[in-house]
This record gives sequence, structure tokens and C-alpha cells, in this order.
Amino acid sequence: MAEVVIKIPDRFKVDMSDLAKGVEEFVNLRLAMDLMLERLDELLKNSKLTEEECIELGAIVKKGRFEKLRDMGFV
Repeated sequence: MAEVVIKIPDRFKVDMSDLAKGVEEFVNLRLAMDLMLERLDELLKNSKLTEEECIELGAIVKKGRFEKLRDMGFV
């Protein structure tokens, strides 16, 4: 298991329990993101779309979603 060492100068008053919670939350979020990206890579490994096509499709979806939210009065 990896070990993370954080050195904080004495002049800073830090609640170590708060710091530990923050580090744990960061690590959990990073692990979840990495696992999600690995899964997406596996699901999309046979895709014939180019990176440019994916970016274009993403922009179209994002625009459509914005317009729908706007029409619903959320934006």
C-alpha cells in the first residue's frame, strides 16, 4: 500500500482529523474517476469514431442539453 506524507509548517494550525478526511475524500474521488475511465476505455475500445468526431458529438449533445434545460426554465 502506498504511503502519503504531508509536512505542514508548525506556524499553521491544522486539525489533523479534518486533513485526513480531506485526503481520504480526494483519494476516493480519484480512484473512482480512474476506475470509470478504465471502464469507458474497455467499453469503447472497438469504436471507429475519431477523437475529432467524439468532440463534435459531445458539443452537439452539450448544446442540446443546454437548450432543453433552458426551455424547462432551469437556465
